[in-house]
Amino acid sequence: MLGLGVGFYKIGGNEYIAWEPTELGDKLIAWYKYNTGITTTTVGDVTTAITAWADQSGNSNNLTPSATDDTDVMPHQHADGSVFFQQSGDTLEFGTGLTLGKFAVYCRVKSSNFNDVLLEKSNDSEFIKFQTTTEFRIQPVSGTRHDMAIPGGAGLANATKFTAGFERDGDGDFFASANGSSSTTSANTAISNTLDLDRLGAPAQTMNVYELIICNDGLSSLERADINSYLNNI
Repeated sequence: MLGLGVGFYKIGGNEYIAWEPTELGDKLIAWYKYNTGITTTTVGDVTTAITAWADQSGNSNNLTPSATDDTDVMPHQHADGSVFFQQSGDTLEFGTGLTLGKFAVYCRVKSSNFNDVLLEKSNDSEFIKFQTTTEFRIQPVSGTRHDMAIPGGAGLANATKFTAGFERDGDGDFFASANGSSSTTSANTAISNTLDLDRLGAPAQTMNVYELIICNDGLSSLERADINSYLNNI
């Protein structure tokens, strides 16, 4: 489709549609949309315990908790429509684990006090993490942790929604971004050293995830602008 500025595309005549992650084409491998495809159940006195968050990419890689009768491991659907992780035991697991060489992971989230894992392998050896308001981390299978400084201009703060991105290009370089402000790239690491991820969640603090978009390639500057604009509106 023909892009007409960030966030809107012309489909014919004077008709326009808002940008959505499906515009990323074959790069898009998983999409967990805000307040969409979330199935809940009642467990004890909790009426919004999540049993599934359906993948909207068309790949059917749905997220489910490790148990459907235990609120100690089940995130809840928050009143604001987000998926609310209350403790480190709260996770949602991919139906099919992800093995990422090149990638782009973007999300809209809120953290009560940072130090939170966003995505990880279940043995904790590989992860994507919001370490602090000024540092994000990626650790792939090589075991080498990549610490990426987030510019102060990103304006991150506790208990405040933000848009975050993590990318790895074809040269193996990593970088992160927050609210459109990017870190510098971090040390080239061979693409064969993949990032293997089994689940979403396991935060050290409480964390709300509003939307999560996962691609198996890096983004162009235009795609990056579109995805940031889209997530910023949630």
